[in-house]
Amino acid sequence: MLPRPLRYALGRFFGYAHLSADEQAYRTLALTIIGLIAFLDFSFNLAFWLVGHGFAWWTTLGYVVFTGLNLYYFKQGGQFRVFRNIQSVLTVLLPLVSQISHGGFTGGSGVVLVAFLAPMGTMMFGGLRTARIFFFSYLLALLFAGLWEYWAEPEPDNLPDAVHLLFFLFNFSFTAAVAYFLLESFLRNKYALLDMVRDEHQKADKLLLDIFPEETALELKEFGQVQAKRFSQVSVMFTDFAGFSAFARTLSAEDLVEQVDFYFRAFDAIIYRHGLEKIKIIGDSYMCAGGIPVSDEQHATKLVQAALDIRAFVLQHRDDKLHQYGYAFDIRIGIHTGPVVAGVVGSSKMAYDIWGETVNIAARMEQMCEAGQINISEATYSLVKEEFACAYRGRFPAKHVGEIDMFYVGA
Repeated sequence: MLPRPLRYALGRFFGYAHLSADEQAYRTLALTIIGLIAFLDFSFNLAFWLVGHGFAWWTTLGYVVFTGLNLYYFKQGGQFRVFRNIQSVLTVLLPLVSQISHGGFTGGSGVVLVAFLAPMGTMMFGGLRTARIFFFSYLLALLFAGLWEYWAEPEPDNLPDAVHLLFFLFNFSFTAAVAYFLLESFLRNKYALLDMVRDEHQKADKLLLDIFPEETALELKEFGQVQAKRFSQVSVMFTDFAGFSAFARTLSAEDLVEQVDFYFRAFDAIIYRHGLEKIKIIGDSYMCAGGIPVSDEQHATKLVQAALDIRAFVLQHRDDKLHQYGYAFDIRIGIHTGPVVAGVVGSSKMAYDIWGETVNIAARMEQMCEAGQINISEATYSLVKEEFACAYRGRFPAKHVGEIDMFYVGA
């Protein structure tokens, strides 16, 4: 709205060049309005002098002196709030005094209208409470000017009608123009703020969806909590790198995080592609599930296919990692199918999680697995045996369940 060189020059001189662009623009606009008001009063008095009336120099001089002192203390202390309030008082008083000195509303060409810039300016540059105070101060100034003119019955200065008309037009136009630009600047700032809030809201929504399933995130946003749900049949998968704990002690912290991130980012993409739900990461263990939070008849098939893709990705990079680090990143994968309870726990750092014997058995499937293999339970096998080649590998005892048959999924 104002020329950039003007904002730069005033910002450097008064010491606010380090502030944001919006704040610089507001302060430069305030200083510009101050200069225009002084010029208006000077021009008003000059016009009276040119047609043979006395030059009311004391109004312009008083405004310039007090404004100069205010500007000096603003430059020294940088207290814009104090400067703004003092200048708003002067903005109310100068047009009022100028109008009275020139014979009232008609004789002063309605110059008191300019005082309306005080509440407008404080609304723009300050707070609503301060703006309200100056608005009522402006109304009091109008009332005072009207009562004074009613009781004093002053003789209006006999300026030519054309000059009066010119000043009326100028006072109305000047006040309207400044008020418009103040409102325009305010609305521009408002829309920019709304855009920023909208962007932050979208980022928050995206972050929420990264942490929770979509259905859970929407429930959390709407109700502030998530009702725990029981699912009768869900497939759960655990992965783990064989011998990783011992290998991790040989790596720097940066390399360790970099390698884990390399694999888990790929796992995330695979899980997402198959429409599955990532649950959590515990160290080098990756946990995900199919069939939650929305039931899916193909949950077991999708999870086994994702396991095959994960194993293929690990095998694809095995030789490079072995050559680079002396460690092959061989993976073990375990899958089991059964009932679970799903929900969100905690009031801070909340997490979507699942519980039940199914989770424990899936973890045991991974622990009982050999490196490079995918170990599934009999419950999962019964759902995928028609689609994947599987090899029986024996039983293992499970607490509270008994013995469970295990199968390796072929390539």
